[in-house]
Amino acid sequence: MNRIFWAIVFIVLGLWIWLSNLGYLYFKRDWPILLVIIGIYIILSGVSSTMKRKSRRDIKKVLKELEEGKIDADEAARKMRG
Repeated sequence: MNRIFWAIVFIVLGLWIWLSNLGYLYFKRDWPILLVIIGIYIILSGVSSTMKRKSRRDIKKVLKELEEGKIDADEAARKMRG
């Protein structure tokens, strides 16, 4: 995850510098947008990792119920699909 973050940072900075050289962006005026982009990325990566952990726990719970014989295979399949 850390590598993806830094890759995105360098891509954004590269695009920013390129667009500044073309006259579309001005760093002195537009630098706060970098903070907004980084903040949005941090929020989205936190939400996605939380959702992944939750779905893994749900699948483990369904498999445990299946192994214990509390549910049948069809019901387990329905629960795993959502």
